[in-house]
Amino acid sequence: MQKIKMEFDNPDNSGRRLRCPHCREYLYPADLETYCLCPYCNGRLENGPELEDFVIDPLVRQWVERNKNQ
Repeated sequence: MQKIKMEFDNPDNSGRRLRCPHCREYLYPADLETYCLCPYCNGRLENGPELEDFVIDPLVRQWVERNKNQ
């Protein structure tokens, strides 16, 4: 089975997004918080460290920002 490469980008520093390798729609972390499925085509995304980092990154940034001044 061939591993599908995930494509990430961050236009205008507005937050990372992932292009679905199946239908090519842009996905945001909130789209994948519960399931590793594309909400547009139901394509399964391989769960791994890269995808986990993508999903939790906004939460980590929010936590760091909140606790930076304590």
